[in-house]
Amino acid sequence: GGRQSKNGGSDIVVVNQDPSCNDKSKDPTKKSFTKLQPLLQHSASFGILASDHAALRQLNPRHIIELFTVYEEHLRQSSVVVAEEQTQLSRSIKHADQSVAQILAVTEKKHNVYSVWSNNIQSSVREINQQLADISTVVEGLVPLVNELNQSLAVDERMPPFTQSEDPQ
Repeated sequence: GGRQSKNGGSDIVVVNQDPSCNDKSKDPTKKSFTKLQPLLQHSASFGILASDHAALRQLNPRHIIELFTVYEEHLRQSSVVVAEEQTQLSRSIKHADQSVAQILAVTEKKHNVYSVWSNNIQSSVREINQQLADISTVVEGLVPLVNELNQSLAVDERMPPFTQSEDPQ
């Protein structure tokens, strides 16, 4: 039978249990329809179903249950597929994470080795630059001494004056 809904004036179909079936828990029709009933009520309250609720009264509960059983199986299979895909995706992400971690570890090792090499090269370059600066200072000090020695020689034995030049030839 039907009854008046409080939330919009819609008729709600209520299917009563067959009196011949005393154990509610063993009647799959009643058990499944109790899950379906809120959906039908919701649909009726939003006008999804026809405003003429005679069609609702004519629905065969067994057919509705079969339809929703097929839906339920489809959703179950879909959830299994989604769960399997999520598991595979999770494995792929873990594998990618491990690969990235390995690459990062190798990169860090190479960075440390190259850093040591770079520091060694920089230290060597600084040392060579200091040695060149020292040599330049010594040469700058030698040029006046060589010119002084050259002046002390006899005129016919003298060399042209020495100068410190940037262009080596």
